[in-house]
Amino acid sequence: MTQHQHSRFKRHTFLAAVVLGAVSFLPVAHAEAPPLEVTAKLVEIPSKMPPDDLYDYAYVMRYQVQGGPLDKQQILVAHYKPLQPRSKIKDKMKERVAGKLRSFTQGDVHKLKLSPELKAIWKGALVDEYSATDRKSVRYWCLQVDPA
Repeated sequence: MTQHQHSRFKRHTFLAAVVLGAVSFLPVAHAEAPPLEVTAKLVEIPSKMPPDDLYDYAYVMRYQVQGGPLDKQQILVAHYKPLQPRSKIKDKMKERVAGKLRSFTQGDVHKLKLSPELKAIWKGALVDEYSATDRKSVRYWCLQVDPA
């Protein structure tokens, strides 16, 4: 390798290191986890839900999954304003709440589309009566709920 080629090689190597170093500082877009779709039985509505006219809230209920990879597992699911039929939700959460379910009744079976990223989706009040006894379980955000 000639002296000229050697210095040119060093220059290109240095430039490549600078470019690669700069790329490592670029912000990385956080991709949302893909929705989880399950069929589950609503096994517990822990207490009376607050009225919708007081404030916007999400309410956590317990389900038991029927079939699929989470078969027989109990999961905790947060529903936005559960006293309203899903199709009647027209406020800022309309993009994050869907489905044909009109009301929640313990014992009913639902088809659920869930996100494990509740805190990224919902920043408001969360009525979670399980938090005192279960802090470790994932709270899923219900993106869509339909009768099974």
